[in-house]
Amino acid sequence: MLTITPEARTYALDKGGTLFLEYITLTGGCCVPFQPEPTVRLGKPRNHDRYRQKTIDGLTIFVPHELPDEELVIAMASVLGFKKLVIEGWRHF
Repeated sequence: MLTITPEARTYALDKGGTLFLEYITLTGGCCVPFQPEPTVRLGKPRNHDRYRQKTIDGLTIFVPHELPDEELVIAMASVLGFKKLVIEGWRHF
């Protein structure tokens, strides 16, 4: 289940109202896969066939098919005064 905080929703709407989650698997030197939390990107993904499109709180969000069905929250973070959207609630598998 994917939800979005009010602050993150306002920010995303100001930036066009469309975003996607980028989900990658990294393989380290010992061939053990590691899955960092998905990155939240503004806009549409290049390869739409790898995503399902959802509408959540008036936003268009593209979610990768392979993303586990976990309770995740899109929230705001600020680093050195720069705002960005982040995922909260991610468990490293």
